[in-house]
Amino acid sequence: MLDNKVSNYLKEVSSIHDLKKRTEMIVRGSLLFFPFERASIFTFSLLNYIGEGIFQVENNRVNNMDWIKEDIRSIPSVYLAVMNNEPLFIDTRKNNSSFPEKYIRQFDLTSLAIVPISRINIVVGCVFMDRYTGDAPILNMYMKQLYLYFQHAAENIKASAHTTLLLSRRETEVLQHLADGYSLKEMASFMKISEFTVRDYFSSVNRKLGVKHRSQAVAEGFRKGILK
Repeated sequence: MLDNKVSNYLKEVSSIHDLKKRTEMIVRGSLLFFPFERASIFTFSLLNYIGEGIFQVENNRVNNMDWIKEDIRSIPSVYLAVMNNEPLFIDTRKNNSSFPEKYIRQFDLTSLAIVPISRINIVVGCVFMDRYTGDAPILNMYMKQLYLYFQHAAENIKASAHTTLLLSRRETEVLQHLADGYSLKEMASFMKISEFTVRDYFSSVNRKLGVKHRSQAVAEGFRKGILK
């Protein structure tokens, strides 16, 4: 169970109408209630195992992270956390941390908490928290509290607030193309993918939005502010 102070914070955040601001406040809250100085949030698609950066919060600054795009199958620690839908804490200074050296150097990482975000037991995003400031080693129970924080946030804000976490860039792209009137064949051509892959993206979109048909997906996309 989460502390009452944390639960009340999440309830207040759930009333924010702007979805991007709401997501930002959830990430900021994780730094208020847990001893880390930096948190980065990513979207994830089980269709292609790609994790894409959204933004990072550090010292009251919000930094764009959309330049990061990785197949998590190449990062064992992230793959393990996401596929098991369980939080994982790693010490990046150890040789077996399996985290890419380029990010360890760029962000000066010494340790990292990897926290999946799921909806209906399907992982749709992930939060990386680093620069741990606690005095004691992190225990499994502590990691579970961190995991519960993001799961509780996901439940509190319902499906509509998952917009910035729910769909990957490619999933959003095919949905926008459909709304613009393009056929699957046309999408496949200018996206340089097969029609089968386009269909797979739509299957993922329908599942994540909780709809059965593409027309419903478009309607939900406009209602939730995903589409323009």
